[in-house]
Amino acid sequence: MRTVKRLLSYMKYFKWQFGIGILLLLFATITDLSAPIIAQRIIDNVITPAAESGEAFGPVLMQLVIIYAILMFSTAVLRYFSQIIRMKAANGSVKMIRDEVYEKVQKMPVQYFDNLPAGKVVARITNDTESLRQRFYVTAIGQILMNVMYVVGTYAAITIFNQTLGLLLLLLIPVIYFWNKIYTKYAGEYNRRERDLNSDINAKLNESIQGMPIIQAFEQEGKIEEEFSEINEEWYGVMKKYVILDASFQFTVADLLRRLTLLIVFVYFSTQFIGGTLGVSVGMLYLFSDYISRLYEPIKGTIQQMTFVQQAIAAGDRVFELLDKEPEENASEKMTMTNGQVKFTNVGFGYNEEKQVLKQIDFTAEPGQTVALVGHTGSGKSSIMNLLFRFYDPQEGTIEIDGQNTKLYSRQSVREKMGIVLQDPFLFTGTILSNITLDNPNISKETAMKALKDVGGEEMLEKFEKGLDEPVVEKGSTLSSGQRQLISFARALAFNPKILILDEATSSIDTETEDIIQHAMDVLKEGRTTFIIAHRLSTIQHADQILVLDQGEIIEQGNHDSLLSQKGAYAEMYQMQKKGVKMVS
Repeated sequence: MRTVKRLLSYMKYFKWQFGIGILLLLFATITDLSAPIIAQRIIDNVITPAAESGEAFGPVLMQLVIIYAILMFSTAVLRYFSQIIRMKAANGSVKMIRDEVYEKVQKMPVQYFDNLPAGKVVARITNDTESLRQRFYVTAIGQILMNVMYVVGTYAAITIFNQTLGLLLLLLIPVIYFWNKIYTKYAGEYNRRERDLNSDINAKLNESIQGMPIIQAFEQEGKIEEEFSEINEEWYGVMKKYVILDASFQFTVADLLRRLTLLIVFVYFSTQFIGGTLGVSVGMLYLFSDYISRLYEPIKGTIQQMTFVQQAIAAGDRVFELLDKEPEENASEKMTMTNGQVKFTNVGFGYNEEKQVLKQIDFTAEPGQTVALVGHTGSGKSSIMNLLFRFYDPQEGTIEIDGQNTKLYSRQSVREKMGIVLQDPFLFTGTILSNITLDNPNISKETAMKALKDVGGEEMLEKFEKGLDEPVVEKGSTLSSGQRQLISFARALAFNPKILILDEATSSIDTETEDIIQHAMDVLKEGRTTFIIAHRLSTIQHADQILVLDQGEIIEQGNHDSLLSQKGAYAEMYQMQKKGVKMVS
């Protein structure tokens, strides 16, 4: 019930549209339920007297037929406009929910996505919100209300014409109530499980599509297909149970209730006929039979719509579960970064409580210095950069930028003067220009062009007919790895950061492109504090500081020459790579 109330709360932003739509629906119900009365008048006041007397009642018949046609036409028009207005309001409500969910996703901490597949997040923003639109705002608010109006209106009409019959039919209300209660209980369980499994299917599909090159390269198609089939089989089992429940209640029970109603009417009029008179005209018999046929369609429809409501509630629970997640704790005060000095003091950090990834990290990067982080996989290099960017916060110690504790300032302001180039550069669908500027109005096309030329991208631009306006498809799949890296590097430079992070930035490009970027780095790092994470030690020989990490600790610290003279871990790694180069050559 809490989910339903919360979904209804979004209607207040479109209360006039919903109100007008429901009012038109009420008028449509009245005009539709008035039609059988006109038909009864035609039978009793025109056709029956004409059959008995042989006289023609042409003008009266024509008038009643015209009224009947007007009522039918009015019903259709009123329903049409009601549907349009309610659909607009429903779309607006879902747009608000979808915007809120997407905004919330942007504010969620990085660790929230560590254990949540991307497909599940996508399912909540797309599939679940679409279910809310179709199942709740369109179906529940419209169809169920219309069905309720029809049931109430039909009962009222029957009671007006025959109070005793109306009271007898009210005996069916407890049956319908318990019928609906049992049905919705089990339908709700099946619908929630179906939504969860549907989300798992989306997650598996997303993972399979993203990893298709690896799947095919290592011949894992059979294994992945088996995993997908298991989830799909479980979904099939849940839906089979749901279909059995649906058929039992919506068709079997509904048919029994319809027949029971007809039996009540048959018995009622039969007892009257025992006295020697039917006590009801042919037109009234038609009226009652018409209303009874109209009575059970909306009752059956309402029960059917309750299925959709249960689906909407299941989807709403998942959407609101995400909306209710606590976002990143974010201070309101903004950091002002002037020089770019970075200081780690006794920093300890772990992604979970069981295992600490960084221990007692101490170092200071002065403004304009280049600091290189080296070490074997899992040594903690990327974790240091994650902390610097405040993707995570340390459990121990402090991180200061220009003497300011980053924890005391908003995450956005900490990141505002930072730039990053990743090992696997991410490009968005758009153009080269939009990928450099990220549509930031403060970065002109000239600035973007200069940034790309500074990193050696001039030759790349000459290959594209449209220059900076060359289209970029999803992830930049039509560009070479070197071209993607140059664009990513130009992006970082165009934002003119005080702190520049290069995370394996030269590992996926060829030697010639690496030389271009290395030269650009030497020119452009002036005035910037630059952090380089690299496995290829040849790219960091001129760094002011080199931090050698092992199992989350700094085991050596110094420049290239001083570390070689220590003949420790760095010297050993350097000699191994040197031998490797000679072997290749």
